[in-house]
Amino acid sequence: MSNEDFIKRQAKTIAALWSGVTQRYGLTESDFAARLQAGVKRSVTSGNSAEIREFLERVRADELCLAMACERGDEAAWRDFETAFRQTMNSAARALTKDEVEAEELAQSLFGELYGMRVEGEQRMSKLSHYSGRGSLGGWLRAVVYQAFIDRKRQAARFEQVEDAAEFDRLASHASLTPALAVQNGNLVSAHLRQPDDIEDERLQRLTEEAMTEAFAALEAKDRLLLNYYYFDELTLREIGLLVGVHEATISRWLARTQQTVRKKTEDLLQRKHGLRRGEVSECLQIAARAELDLRKMIGEATGPSAERAP
Repeated sequence: MSNEDFIKRQAKTIAALWSGVTQRYGLTESDFAARLQAGVKRSVTSGNSAEIREFLERVRADELCLAMACERGDEAAWRDFETAFRQTMNSAARALTKDEVEAEELAQSLFGELYGMRVEGEQRMSKLSHYSGRGSLGGWLRAVVYQAFIDRKRQAARFEQVEDAAEFDRLASHASLTPALAVQNGNLVSAHLRQPDDIEDERLQRLTEEAMTEAFAALEAKDRLLLNYYYFDELTLREIGLLVGVHEATISRWLARTQQTVRKKTEDLLQRKHGLRRGEVSECLQIAARAELDLRKMIGEATGPSAERAP
């Protein structure tokens, strides 16, 4: 699909996204549309209209404009970027390296790559050119830090055996987040590198599953039993009401309350326990809605002849 065709077909969506941008840093709607087209071209290889629509629905227009402006060297954008994301990158680097000096060096080198220290012709080459806007910029940056850390370890250890068992375990753990490393006979070797967007999607889905599982576990047994009756035993509200001895309207209220409780608990865990921002929490819930999560496993097998009556 040509750029002109893309803009024509998606004109309404592009206009809606652009109208919601609060800080444009001198960018034009045409610049914005071209960047969206580039992101779709990289991420939606099938050209399927439903996949394109899903991609655009996940675009963070404000953060995409910030990345584009930083890529162009806009100093105001860089000040905003540092204020919003420097701590995010530093924290991710410290979590990986377990060493303050190494973390600072890793984060600082990445800032250089994001700023575009390398120049080809008259164009600065910035890593931010790979940010598609799909999903949060903070999450994308964390994935970039993970990838850079693994790249460093792979390069340093390509021909070196990992002697320390604890270090081996830690590298293997991080390799499961982004499998840039494979292990052969105790040596770290190169493996397939995934894109930061894909890494971040998997990370958010994993955190969502963990939070939802914990939220379901905090429910009372009778509430989990009702969820099993309704979603997995496929009983109607009336059948559940007859089973537990209350009116179907009461069952409806119980289910609605339980669903709200799980949602609020999940959001709280994602923010408080996993340190996600509101936008990232919203993205997690969207991922949960699209993904085929094993809800029966999360809810757990509640047992008993009937749910208790509400007090």
